[in-house]
Amino acid sequence: MSHQKALTKQVFTLIDVLWSYGMEEVVISPGSRSTPIAIAAELHPSIRTHVHPDERSAAFFALGLAKAERNPVGLICTSGTAAANYTPAIAEAGLSHIPLIALTADRPHELREIGAPQSISQNNMYSNYVKFFTELPLADTHKSLENLIESKMLQCSRFFTGPNTGPVHVNIPVREPSMPDVKMNDLFNRKKKALPDYKMADESMNPFQGTGLLLIGETREDVSGIGGIIDRENLTVIIDPRQHLRKFMKNAVTHHDLIFNALSEAQYSFIEENVDFILRVGEPLTSKAANKFLSSTNVPQYVLSELQEVKTYPVAPVATYIGNVPDTLERIGFSGGKPDFKKWMTHIDDSVTRFIDENISGFTDEGRFTYDIIQKTEPATNFFLSSSMPIRDVERYDTLNVHSIYSNRGANGIDGVVSTALGMAMGRPVTLIIGDVALYHDMNGLLMSRLEGIDINIIVFNNNGGGIFSFLPQYADKDHFERLFGTPLDIDFSHAAALYDFDHVCITDVGELDMGLLNRSGRNMIEIKTDRDKNLLEHQKLKEEIGKMVTAIGT
Repeated sequence: MSHQKALTKQVFTLIDVLWSYGMEEVVISPGSRSTPIAIAAELHPSIRTHVHPDERSAAFFALGLAKAERNPVGLICTSGTAAANYTPAIAEAGLSHIPLIALTADRPHELREIGAPQSISQNNMYSNYVKFFTELPLADTHKSLENLIESKMLQCSRFFTGPNTGPVHVNIPVREPSMPDVKMNDLFNRKKKALPDYKMADESMNPFQGTGLLLIGETREDVSGIGGIIDRENLTVIIDPRQHLRKFMKNAVTHHDLIFNALSEAQYSFIEENVDFILRVGEPLTSKAANKFLSSTNVPQYVLSELQEVKTYPVAPVATYIGNVPDTLERIGFSGGKPDFKKWMTHIDDSVTRFIDENISGFTDEGRFTYDIIQKTEPATNFFLSSSMPIRDVERYDTLNVHSIYSNRGANGIDGVVSTALGMAMGRPVTLIIGDVALYHDMNGLLMSRLEGIDINIIVFNNNGGGIFSFLPQYADKDHFERLFGTPLDIDFSHAAALYDFDHVCITDVGELDMGLLNRSGRNMIEIKTDRDKNLLEHQKLKEEIGKMVTAIGT
């Protein structure tokens, strides 16, 4: 067998086996050494390929695809620093338990560590974040190679679903010539394989007794089936904005960030006296105020995780349950308790909702803009929110709770936000809400919207710098704040919009936001010019007024 045929058999087998385990989309960044792998993916009859020349943005785009479809998505790049550019997205995928498959081409062993061009140490380069790493041997004629690929990809597939979901890395050394035989597509002959369906292991679980707080964060699995459980009168339910269950639960608490910021000492004592247990489900809550409460309360806390890597933040629980969320909640069971606490907590939440709806017209800050964006955007639209202020403002000002909300909250970084949102926007309506610094970080990602013909609405709050730092203690040091933290960029995003064929409009008044503008089809960028200092003052004003109202409710 010739080198070309051996190489073709290796990479075609690799791609076909990964397809059989669920990899139906691949994002390719062009390069010479990765030629055979890219061609194998492109020729596969059941794989959809996307091409992005920037590996960093490509990886975040793949992250968005995997986040939306909940299926493994492949990445293909050449050797050297190209592979290193996957690192931020791999880190986010690892911390968010998103199944990415990094297929990195590499120099053959004889060209490593001798000064050959485009060669770096790629083995275990993502070791802190991937669930599994393997390096394939160089393509040869030995009959065991196909069996080895089957075995290694079976090992990879264990991390495509279930309690250990996360990214994997396959390093593939390639000798030149690297062009495969494109006529050997009969090697794409496998059938789909079933991935395991993980359930909670049988074990004795005592039911929770008394009045409980049920905190539901983001989950990978659909948990809409738990509605009957969380409707119980002895359970007060707090739902994170990234949890889509919030769209269906109209008696849940969703303004918990503002509430926990506002409660008096007497009200905190009331919680301590009336709540018997706290059960935290899924990812930690976004709310800093809620997490501060959790870190200080004496109420026993428990965690239910769908993943083996249990996230204990902000405080270690008394006990942990691992498994399918609806199934495990059914097994646990709840009994006893009184409805009084739930009535009290939901009354406060309803009062906050009513206060915002009735008083928001008196504000002109980014929170007011966010409120109007939510109110006027079609319910079928998905919001993708950048970290820092957008996720926090939607959490505070969303009084409708009708949109599905997504965000990169594994590592909470602001890089790759545009690319992830565009991956999400493949085949579904998405509005991205982002700040000027985060948009600047990933302007390269805008290219994919043109290459793939992706419709998306991007709303950028341009407050000329890092707005969230104004809410932190370093804001008090005026001598150094603006240079080190405010970091004004002085960017006019109309030029970026023109470069990537986006329709652009710049507004400064909330009255300019209307349903027609917010729900346009195509590629649109709405730039909202705001003032950081004014935004801080109006946010503080709202918190103070809600604080007075919540305190007045008493116990």
